[in-house]
Amino acid sequence: MTTHWPATPDLPGATASIPPEDFKILLVHTPDFAPQAARAGIQLQLSGHSHGGQIRLPGIGALYRPPLGREYPSGLQQVSGSGTLVYTNCGLGTTVLPLRLFCPPEVTLLTLRSRA
Repeated sequence: MTTHWPATPDLPGATASIPPEDFKILLVHTPDFAPQAARAGIQLQLSGHSHGGQIRLPGIGALYRPPLGREYPSGLQQVSGSGTLVYTNCGLGTTVLPLRLFCPPEVTLLTLRSRA
């Protein structure tokens, strides 16, 4: 696993005291951490990092996806083989180039509702 951290995060240890039936949300900068979150029983991961690709072309998508932001570059997606969802926000700013093309800035409002 590649991370930006000097050590490997211990999600099982961090979530050990949370009852299994509780809904767990993880806020993590890099969206491609989602498979690890799924293995730890996280139901929803919220991320950023990729800026949605920042420069996108219709029919092609993002011209560049940064490391750790390639698998889940924007929007809501499900982690394959799990019930975990990952939402990657495109953000407001830019990185490297001060330019956005076909990738508008985004502020997201999520409303979570209980099934009960």
